Order: sequence, then structure tokens, then C-alpha cells
Amino acid sequence: MNIIEFVKSIVQEFPKIAEVCNEIHVDFTEDTPTNYGLSSSGDTLIKRYVNGDEVRQHTFSLYAVYQSINDYDRIINSGVLLELQMWLENYAKGQQFEFEVGNKIFSCELRKLTCANGMLYAIPNENMNDAVQYQLQISAKYNLYKGDLNNEY
Repeated sequence: MNIIEFVKSIVQEFPKIAEVCNEIHVDFTEDTPTNYGLSSSGDTLIKRYVNGDEVRQHTFSLYAVYQSINDYDRIINSGVLLELQMWLENYAKGQQFEFEVGNKIFSCELRKLTCANGMLYAIPNENMNDAVQYQLQISAKYNLYKGDLNNEY
């Protein structure tokens, strides 16, 4: 399971996800309410240790499509994103996962998830009576354990 699959699985564990989301897609959403899309924006090396272990950060945009007929709906939508953000930042720290690069399997540990800029992002059909799209930016900082300098990709 790579970092994208891992973060998607964490978002799916949000206790209220069934109330607000039918499915989480990768890299796209549909223009219908209760639709989420987790889009990867890249992975960055933060630090490399002498033994080859790394601290990395992967960034995402989570797009959520909700109905938006009135102010009440938009307050509920923003509230759900705020609750998801707070839950993500407090839930996942220290979880372990593994993924394969080439023929090697690397052990990883999530250090923290941070979230920012949860906001109304787009009005896909140019009509507030239809679904609107919100965005939440997520950063996943994690340790990738290589163990020694000879363990190359």
C-alpha cells in the first residue's frame, strides 16, 4: 500500500464518512453530492539520515462535492470539513504501512497529517442550486525506513 492508498484508507475511516460520502475516488470527483476525490500533488524528500532512512512529505487535495442550496447547507458543509480536518490531524499519527518500489518493500510510519485551506473551491455547473465542490489540502509527513546505505531503489 503506497502513501496515496494509505491516506485514502485513513480518510475512509473517518467516523462520519458514510454520512457525507458515497465513495472516495483517486484524482477526480463526479458532479454529484456526496462524492469525494483524493488528488495527489507530489512527494518530497525532507531529510535523509546516514543509514539511508528518510523523512518524506506527500501532499494531497481532497475534493468534496456537496449540495449547496442555501446558507444552512454551506455551514453544514464547512463544518463537516472542519471536523474531518481536526479528526485527521489527531487520528493517524504513528500508524505503520509498507509499500513496494521496484523489488524492494519499505516500512513506513506516519509522523503526522496536517490540513489547511478547507474552502469552497468550485461551482461546477455554475449554479449554487446544484452541487458545489470544496477543497481541503492535506500533507502527510512520514518516515521511510531503508535501514542501510546499500538498500537502493
